Amino acid sequence: MTGGDVIGLVSAAALLLAAAGLSKIVSRHAGRSALVTARIPGAQRLSGALTARLAGVLELSAGTAAILIGGRLGAALIAVSFAVLAAMSIRMMAVAAGQDCTCFGRPTEVTHWHTAVNLGFAVIGVAAVIRPPGTVLGEFSRHSPTAAALVLGAGVLAYLGYLLMTALPELLRAASQVEVLR
Repeated sequence: MTGGDVIGLVSAAALLLAAAGLSKIVSRHAGRSALVTARIPGAQRLSGALTARLAGVLELSAGTAAILIGGRLGAALIAVSFAVLAAMSIRMMAVAAGQDCTCFGRPTEVTHWHTAVNLGFAVIGVAAVIRPPGTVLGEFSRHSPTAAALVLGAGVLAYLGYLLMTALPELLRAASQVEVLR
């Protein structure tokens, strides 16, 4: 595997991280902090909306920097960001399973799917630190059609990560309710 092999995966992680950050910044529902839900000591003293928006700014900044800068620094931003998010989802599942994660600026119950997606992207970030990729922007200067396909694929993968954390748990819950009614 070369560093170029993970550009799309790192880009997908960066897009998901940036989208989650942006949604926290603009959301009217960003009132409760995931830190409070996870019962992080001292978190209740912080303003929920301010903390959620600050987390959004950090996520948007890290995701954008990973896309624009690439290399080891961009990969490290992805690895650290998703490792922190994985730790938060693990903690939330331990102390408040099913509570709102506030990760996309709308009510979304935290599930093990959050942990799986976050850990998966953290591992991708670590792999990219070891074998650093370039940037999608650099790919456009070398071969635009390939880069366009790479961006499309990264967008689809980021959206699938989002769906794994939001829609799949809802679908599984609905399917289990249908089974009970049979």
